[in-house]
Amino acid sequence: MTKAELTEKIKPFLPIGTENYLVELLIQYKIQLRLSKPRISKYGDYRAPFKNEKNHRISVNKNLNPYAFITTFLHEVAHLVAFEKFRNKIDPHGKEWKHEFKLLLEPLISHHQLPDDVARALKTYMHDPSASSCSDQNLSKVLSMYDKDQKLLLETLPIGSVFKIESGRVFKKGKTLRTWVQCVEIKSGKEYRISGICKVEEIADL
Repeated sequence: MTKAELTEKIKPFLPIGTENYLVELLIQYKIQLRLSKPRISKYGDYRAPFKNEKNHRISVNKNLNPYAFITTFLHEVAHLVAFEKFRNKIDPHGKEWKHEFKLLLEPLISHHQLPDDVARALKTYMHDPSASSCSDQNLSKVLSMYDKDQKLLLETLPIGSVFKIESGRVFKKGKTLRTWVQCVEIKSGKEYRISGICKVEEIADL
């Protein structure tokens, strides 16, 4: 696939004007990017080359809005860069990773390619980025405002509510544990921790 073809393919998932930056990173670091089905526990994932493989692998949930998509992608690229520099000698989300993530976010902020509210939220987040952008309540809420499908957030439902997530799985809401909610899947009876800012559809009658 040529650079131009790659740019056109990835362009619909990104904020306008950021596609060249992303493609340059894909080429520079030999990244194999996979658009993943929505996942409950994470928005993206990084895998280092295995044995004789040459390419790094990054997956990003394909249902993310453009601003959440590029934030998640850069989060994973920061893991890649930190891995190349330090291998497994550092904490996954330690100071080395935080430094690389800040450097990768900076061009988006300084070139004014993001809405003001997203830029402000990212600037605040960059002071001390947490393990995941989806675990930062303020940033996640700002990013979610750009979702096409404006559903309820799990944290807004009362305890005992029955709800459905995007994959179709149905849960009953339990107690809140900081930023997570203890929930029971109706079908299996198993307990899961789901982010309080997960978008859900409340089910009135089961």
